[in-house]
Amino acid sequence: MSKNQRVRSKKTVEERRQDILEAALKVFSENGYKGATTAEIARQAGVAEGTIFRHFATKKELLTAVLEPKIVEGLIVLDQEKRESSPEEFFRCFLKNRLELMQENAGLFRLMFAEAQYHSEVREALFHGILGPGIGLIKPWFDKGIAQGVFKPLPLIPTMRSFMGMAMFYGVFGFLFPNLSPERTIDEAADHIAELFLHGLVRSDS
Repeated sequence: MSKNQRVRSKKTVEERRQDILEAALKVFSENGYKGATTAEIARQAGVAEGTIFRHFATKKELLTAVLEPKIVEGLIVLDQEKRESSPEEFFRCFLKNRLELMQENAGLFRLMFAEAQYHSEVREALFHGILGPGIGLIKPWFDKGIAQGVFKPLPLIPTMRSFMGMAMFYGVFGFLFPNLSPERTIDEAADHIAELFLHGLVRSDS
């Protein structure tokens, strides 16, 4: 038995699963969904290709497993940490959290938005692994804001689409033109976007 085989044999099932997810994140980000192969992911993870399919039935299922902890888990933590906050403060923190996520995972977000246009598997992974759970977490905050009279009683999905559209475009614009972003920190960017979205351009005294 080689040294690498001995190291692999000592790992638990969960540790091997995490190795596969980390390798998949790297390969998906570098090669895109279509260009990523389970053989390359297995090589990067140091496992046999068959081991991947003992954990994930399909490449789409593997992509969902890669995306979910990166994108949904941070939102779950934020939801728990901000239980006593106002809906307005929650959405400011939510925006900051998403901007940080995009900054830290630029390759993954390029994969998501570039390849979702062409591959139904990527769109399905995004919907079932991210959009569905994410909407479920955000809706109570949105409803709370309406109930408190803080938010207008607008439909959730179009409103969140506009809100996240502003954040996503800011992230994409920052990737393409980093020298044209005047904000020095993520906090400044989040405050700017949140202020614009929540209160608009029109002055309250106009």
